Amino acid sequence: MLMKEMEFLFKRKRLPKLVCLSVLLIGLASCQSRISKEQIASQRQEAIAQNKKLLQKQSKDLTKNWKLTIQGQIPEPITLNWSQIEALATHELNTAAPFPDKTQVAAYRGVSVEQLLKQAGVNVEAPENSQIEITSVAADDYYTIATLQQVREQNAMLAITENGQPMRRNDGGPLQLIFDLSSKVKTENGTWVYYVTHLIVGNEPLRLQIGSKTLNLAALERLPKHRFTRIVGYKHNWSSEPVQLTGVKLKDLLRSQKIKLSAQTAIRIRRKAMDKNNLQKSTLLSAELINNCDVMLAYRWGASQQAITTKKGGPLTLAYGKNCDSQFDRNLEWLPFVESISVEVVKR
Repeated sequence: MLMKEMEFLFKRKRLPKLVCLSVLLIGLASCQSRISKEQIASQRQEAIAQNKKLLQKQSKDLTKNWKLTIQGQIPEPITLNWSQIEALATHELNTAAPFPDKTQVAAYRGVSVEQLLKQAGVNVEAPENSQIEITSVAADDYYTIATLQQVREQNAMLAITENGQPMRRNDGGPLQLIFDLSSKVKTENGTWVYYVTHLIVGNEPLRLQIGSKTLNLAALERLPKHRFTRIVGYKHNWSSEPVQLTGVKLKDLLRSQKIKLSAQTAIRIRRKAMDKNNLQKSTLLSAELINNCDVMLAYRWGASQQAITTKKGGPLTLAYGKNCDSQFDRNLEWLPFVESISVEVVKR
């Protein structure tokens, strides 16, 4: 009986492996010492209580520095810390999840996306705003899109608890975008989003931070334009065929800001991230690479020179010309949502 209970608890991820093992060893020891069923039950409850404390600690560690930023076509960007998110999490939704192993209806609590957008200054009831796209960006760089109409009619919510328990990391926590699957209105791809860090309303204006300066689109367009045709290095909402990209060479941009490169310096390009100092959300480019191949910050695409929208990872994308592939590493990382550039000293 005890073995079956352990198997069930482990499969449901209710108990960490170490706790499962400790309870199992207690059970085996009890067979040898013939302790009472009451003692077994008491020890089992102690192990479950210990497991609950561990899960609570993990949840606190996960949410300690978690932030949610709302930006884009709103009066001012808003960033909420976890305490503020919790205070807004008064919305409840009962729904099944779109996952094969989670077919049961669960009770979720979280922040209504519609109410959050209202607080950010979006007129959610205006008919002309119904097709505004809301982009949800995750900590693992995934992002997806739903229209404002879909958000409202499908009761979108940023969930922080499931069946009364904090959303765990392996279940999409601490902040997961969910939709009411009983609704007749469906999102673009019906995808829930794990680890949400950003909501982008429509298409945000281009802002590139270089040191203490912030450059806008007009500032970049005053610099010499550069174009090349390539398959975009990340696939989100781009064709698998080559497209024309237009922007500014990184070396021209640096020159305009009087930034000189040397063998001892490199340039750090950072994309949108919850933690601006997270190096995993950036790439470091050597002076040799920047000076000798077409490293470009692209802001338009196609023959008609369309702006690179949020849906495509815009307004600013780090891209590489073909000569970068031939001269340097073929696995150069293209970055969507580029937000800042900084100079770093290279350690040798």
